[in-house]
Amino acid sequence: MIAAASGGALAQDGKRIAFFVSNLSNVFHQAQADEAKRYAAEKYGAEVVIFDGQADSAVMTQNIDQIAAGAFDAATLHIWDAEAATPGVRDALDEGIVMTSFFSPITDTGIPTARSDEAGVSFEMGAQMATAWKEAHPDTPIVMVQLGWPNHTEVNSGRTEPFAKGVLSVDPDAENLGALDSSAGQEAAKQIIVDLLTQRPEVNLIYSESSDLTVGTMAGLSQLGRGKFEDGKPLTEIVASVDFDTVEFDLVYDPNSSLKISMGLPPVETAQGRIDLIMDVVNGDVAAATNPAEEFFYKAYTISYWSMPQEEAKVWLSAQFGG
Repeated sequence: MIAAASGGALAQDGKRIAFFVSNLSNVFHQAQADEAKRYAAEKYGAEVVIFDGQADSAVMTQNIDQIAAGAFDAATLHIWDAEAATPGVRDALDEGIVMTSFFSPITDTGIPTARSDEAGVSFEMGAQMATAWKEAHPDTPIVMVQLGWPNHTEVNSGRTEPFAKGVLSVDPDAENLGALDSSAGQEAAKQIIVDLLTQRPEVNLIYSESSDLTVGTMAGLSQLGRGKFEDGKPLTEIVASVDFDTVEFDLVYDPNSSLKISMGLPPVETAQGRIDLIMDVVNGDVAAATNPAEEFFYKAYTISYWSMPQEEAKVWLSAQFGG
């Protein structure tokens, strides 16, 4: 245990916290990990140890086994395979370790879950894209598609479904091709786009449901001679993304790129929320487990060519990612 630095009686215990991220090569998770370590030490006198899931559900599950062995007092998990993780979570709870989850509840364990409030942003992105398309091409029907994880409950409820509802709120006649499984990653997303648009060139609204998929999406569009705006007006399609970062900043505010809007997930606020949730359980302010699990939502942002000035987006990036 480390010595307390601040935070009153609780910090005197010097809690040791396992902080899981799904993929530490992602800039959001890098920034989230850095903030978690800083914030936990400063506010609670706690030590945070980062566990990298390496974008591999098996690794994420194996990491759980290290919680009890590593003498941790608490853990905030980011897990892709909840069923596989459940035995390890139950074992940790039996050891008296405080367990919380990020993004997805862990089956029926009932542990508290921290989530970004994604649904409102996804709806807004769909509505803005549909509005922009109809203004530029009033006589061209909207055909939308999503690239992501069609079998993932939280992706569906936070991204896929509200996005489609946002589009349909503007154009009830829009055609929805649904979510295509892009879980294999960037190269898969590229090939899916190439194959889809070769067969269905009329697709004009694309929701690429993570930044790494968006790299593949934009590469596929480029290969087909698409991905183009002209002076802020869509020529071929409009693309939305998730995990807004410095790379996406350049594209969103490029008047000739079709990536025009992205969900900004704030690593600073998210990390702080995850740490606070653990400490709320430790302090008895939040139950260690409930049925169903309690979910706590943290703010997400609509970073948009149309509704957020470029300078404001730059300030947001600096505050969340530094630089």
